[in-house]
Amino acid sequence: MFGTKQTNKKSDQQDMAAPLANLNKTINKIEDSLAQDAAAPDTRNAAKSKPGTQNIIGKGTIIDGNLSAEGDLILEGTVRGDVATKASLMVCPSAIVEGNIVAHHAEVSGRVNGTVQAFGLLIIKASGIIDGDVITKNLNVESGSTFNGRFKVGGQAANGKHADNQASLDKTLLATK
Repeated sequence: MFGTKQTNKKSDQQDMAAPLANLNKTINKIEDSLAQDAAAPDTRNAAKSKPGTQNIIGKGTIIDGNLSAEGDLILEGTVRGDVATKASLMVCPSAIVEGNIVAHHAEVSGRVNGTVQAFGLLIIKASGIIDGDVITKNLNVESGSTFNGRFKVGGQAANGKHADNQASLDKTLLATK
């Protein structure tokens, strides 16, 4: 009596292959750049961090798609896609990220459903909720925060090259589409 819609998973995956490949290239370029910046002296990073390079996604704003920034990024709204910045990322208490995060430094006070990769320091505030893996060089977790996933913390986590992370990223991207 009721018809069911047949979906072709193989065709859907093929349709996603090109966008995923482009996204993976962009993420790899950002990872390489962040790894180079992490190896540079602090004066080089300080020169790049200018007061006018701050980006704010306001409360109530919803972005459907990936977001990348050269400068600091403050999220107060919702992003349904991956977030990448060469600088610092702040996920405010009102923010929701439904995708992966790649940043030099990150502070999470809101909710993240995806992998969080910080090449420097990651701070998970008491109000922060992360449902996904964390890869970072340095970690600070406040009492009261919520985390469901795996941690990879230390020197190897900061080098920007993770063989197992590529497969994990592809699976996460396919699952969120």
